[in-house]
Amino acid sequence: MIISKTPLRISLGGGGTDLPSFYKNHQYGAVLSTTINKYIYVAVKSHSDIFGEYTRLNYSEVEKVQDHDKIKNPIIRECINFLNIDDRLFINTVADIPGSSGLGSSSSFCVGLLNALYKFKGESVSTGRLAEESAHIEIDILNRPIGKQDHYACAYGGLNYFEFKENETVTVQPIIPSNPKAYDILDSITAYWLKHSRNSADVLNEQNNKHKENAPLLYKMRDQAKEIRDFLSKEDISIRDFGKILRIGWDMKKQLASAISTKWIDDLYETALAAGAEGGKVAGAGGGGFLLVVSDPNKQKNVDRALRSMGYNGYKFQKETLGTRIIAVD
Repeated sequence: MIISKTPLRISLGGGGTDLPSFYKNHQYGAVLSTTINKYIYVAVKSHSDIFGEYTRLNYSEVEKVQDHDKIKNPIIRECINFLNIDDRLFINTVADIPGSSGLGSSSSFCVGLLNALYKFKGESVSTGRLAEESAHIEIDILNRPIGKQDHYACAYGGLNYFEFKENETVTVQPIIPSNPKAYDILDSITAYWLKHSRNSADVLNEQNNKHKENAPLLYKMRDQAKEIRDFLSKEDISIRDFGKILRIGWDMKKQLASAISTKWIDDLYETALAAGAEGGKVAGAGGGGFLLVVSDPNKQKNVDRALRSMGYNGYKFQKETLGTRIIAVD
């Protein structure tokens, strides 16, 4: 049995510029993100021939199939086909966070599954290859309207600044702040579960279709990823300034597509600001998932109290410095 462990991520700036519709036409896209201590685990093992089915899959559903081409789960089916695996398989997945929550779960699953399947085959592959091949499976083979940021974030792990070039190369710049205050800044984020999952494709399809008219906004959002990178390296930084940057980014992001925010999300966000929060954004494509709120520790209780009165609980995620890895081989 092979078990992989792959982190989820929080994108802090530049989201949307990692879509091929943007970076292929505007030189490059840029995203700054950090992985968190919430994971997707994938277990892969040989399936005994004592069972009637050839392959068994346990995720949010259970599949028993005789032919890998009959697998309904598209990521599992295409990962197996991509690696030309004909073996009888048992694949089981466990996630710390619900899917479609804006934390990159589908890409984390794809990266972790590829990692486990390569180990099952006895092959060693680089982190960059896992990131690029998982992006290829979701974007090129499955034709999903998504960007590359999640695959690279989950594969590499840590706090990183990524640039996605028009020639399809990707540069990865790890951010290791010398100022201890930078870690306090990142710890000022509280995630509030909105109790609503959404299909990111619904949001991203509209965003893709509007990439030409959105280009001026996306240039600014790309620049903001650099701004956050440089901000975290400064000596004079504050939670207030960090919250302001995210607030400006969220105001820009809401203009990219109609489904990114809703009235009830806007009301919840304004309630957080009125209670003392400095800023924030909705994770991922928007429309649901987690509302990320930046607050000074002295005001965090007020913000928690205000949002809890509306039925939303806050969660603190810790930083994860490692990307996808194999944690068990039996």
